[in-house]
Amino acid sequence: MCDLSAEELREIVRSAVDRHPDVERHVLLAAARSEGDLGELRREIDRGLRTRRFLDYHESSAWARAAQPVLEELRLAAEKSPSAELLALIERAVGHVVKVIMHADDSNGTIGDLTRELLDLHAQLCDAGVADAVKVAEWMVRFSCDDQDFFEIDPVRYRAALGENGLAAYRQAIEQRHADGSELFAVRWARERLAVLDGDTKAIVVLLGGDLSAPHQFIAVCEAMAELERENDVLAFALRGIAETSGWQVDKLYDVACGVHERGGAPIEALALRRQQHERTPSASTYSTLHRAAEALDAWGLERDAARRALRERDRGSYVDALLQEGDADTAWVVATEDPTWDPGGDRRARLAEAREATHPDEALSLYMLVAGEELLQTGRRAYARAIAMLKRARRAAGAAEQDRWFSEQLVNLRERHRRRPALIQMLDKAKLP
Repeated sequence: MCDLSAEELREIVRSAVDRHPDVERHVLLAAARSEGDLGELRREIDRGLRTRRFLDYHESSAWARAAQPVLEELRLAAEKSPSAELLALIERAVGHVVKVIMHADDSNGTIGDLTRELLDLHAQLCDAGVADAVKVAEWMVRFSCDDQDFFEIDPVRYRAALGENGLAAYRQAIEQRHADGSELFAVRWARERLAVLDGDTKAIVVLLGGDLSAPHQFIAVCEAMAELERENDVLAFALRGIAETSGWQVDKLYDVACGVHERGGAPIEALALRRQQHERTPSASTYSTLHRAAEALDAWGLERDAARRALRERDRGSYVDALLQEGDADTAWVVATEDPTWDPGGDRRARLAEAREATHPDEALSLYMLVAGEELLQTGRRAYARAIAMLKRARRAAGAAEQDRWFSEQLVNLRERHRRRPALIQMLDKAKLP
């Protein structure tokens, strides 16, 4: 790197400042930091984190990127000299960004991510002990319940910063809003989080579990108990939910219960639950989880036949999938072809053909051609690309089966049938499928 004098460096910076607003912002903020000037930082917050115009999708991303220097300066200031004044600036910054997001297309979440980073910085600064606990509690309630409805402030996260007095003020404000009949999600969520903070099992069940008539209610209670590290309660509510409810979300309760057993060194209990789950609602997924649980005990040989039987009786397609996943291509082929009226679907046919190709290329060839023909029932380049992928596999299988001439004749016929599709013909030519 060449040596430059101080004056030459200053001239380079001045030139960059004149041409790039972002560089000017960096220079001003760095100068303010060296002097401990929060006034300049506040001016940059007001200038860089506000806009009155609507931001479209692309403008939102650009705006969020342009705001990053201000966030970085706030982070550096928090590390170097945390203070109540700086905390107030962060709250001001959060307020500005939330107003921007209300009239912006933030589909990709860049402004939302910026807000969450500011909120994380707010919590970290509160942990440094510079905050007035009661004022923080008031800000938390006002921000969550009045200013916006995109983001929540978790009292569990702020437990240490709030302390006894701040927590009492927060609780009183939330309960007052509840008593006044507020149906805001923020109020409901805050009461749920306070129940978790208190470790109040009864309140957790009432607020998160409701009438405990659906799997998602039991899941919510289990998650709260897991947060409190109460494994016995997690297991008890998961097992109760399994026994008392139904629906696809029950699988999550099985996962939760098995997780407790696995963490507690009880793989036999986990295997019993996986077996029960598979017998209750056989699917490729439950078959796979049962397989893993049995393998952990070197017991898959004892479980496999019953597991396959349950799956075959309920879901032939999932049974074929499971067999293919295990590499049992011969059994999968028998099951898939024994009923000529059963349609396995294009994707499953392709996987069957791939599994069968090494040993029976002629059978694979017929399946590849069938899948290609099904794809060409549609129009458009995506359908054509999928069909050509199958035709390439068919050409390979035809070579292995010594049926190159038959394959060539099929291609001639295919081109003739679809001669009015110039895009397809062009793509066939490009793929060297003449």
